[in-house]
Amino acid sequence: MLLGMGLVYLFLSVLILGVHLVAKWCREEPKAAESLKAKDANSTGRANTLDPKLVAAISLAVQQYRSQAK
Repeated sequence: MLLGMGLVYLFLSVLILGVHLVAKWCREEPKAAESLKAKDANSTGRANTLDPKLVAAISLAVQQYRSQAK
């Protein structure tokens, strides 16, 4: 019984250590986060200018799908 409990304790300790190591390894660098924010700001300006014909086509497709689903 003590051997089993000891193995479980050892396994959980290694698991917790592994989670902490992966968290440190995957931590995002501040410079990378700033460059991503700048790229997102540039892309949102272009996303706001949608083609009205595209919006109309999507709206029509959604209306047809909803009418068939009833």
